[in-house]
Amino acid sequence: MGKKVGRPSGRKKTSKIEILLEPVTKEKFMEYLREEGKCASTEIGYWIRDYIREYETSLDNRFDGGK
Repeated sequence: MGKKVGRPSGRKKTSKIEILLEPVTKEKFMEYLREEGKCASTEIGYWIRDYIREYETSLDNRFDGGK
């Protein structure tokens, strides 16, 4: 069975982020996502959550001396 796309069960859509891209960049991005069977908002959401997790981990490492 393939990977589910979209928000996890129980999660509500509460706000949005808009970005501006050059048309060529957007078309390539969307084309590659289609080839992989992915949704742009889902993938960007994953990237944002990963960024937050990495950022918070680096903060924790700074405050505990990198232990």
